[in-house]
Amino acid sequence: MKLNKNNPRLIIVQLLYSYSLNSQKLLFDFKNPYKRFIKKMCNGVIENDSVLEKKLIEFLDQKFDIKKFEVIFTLILKSAIYEIFFYKKTPFKVVIDEYLNISKMFLNDKQKNIVNAVLDKIAKTT
Repeated sequence: MKLNKNNPRLIIVQLLYSYSLNSQKLLFDFKNPYKRFIKKMCNGVIENDSVLEKKLIEFLDQKFDIKKFEVIFTLILKSAIYEIFFYKKTPFKVVIDEYLNISKMFLNDKQKNIVNAVLDKIAKTT
């Protein structure tokens, strides 16, 4: 499945990645029917970063060190975790499918498998 460049979750990951590089204010100067959702999600992920990191570590296999993960990799997972546990307006299966599709754009096969395993574990607990 090819993602549309206006996909709100793709935009969320891109904005968070940009924010992680320069830690400046997020820029929401674009048109998108999901702009409010995008803004809430981005701000929620940033404001709850330490909680999301703890949740991510909780669902990760013990052999992985989160500090060694690429930024985009952790942002995809944190965004998905935030939406599943804190936003709760979209069925978690849809959220998982969306973030798995996004991971195909940015991650290698091993990383995609880890994202899939983590989100699968989360799905079993919700």
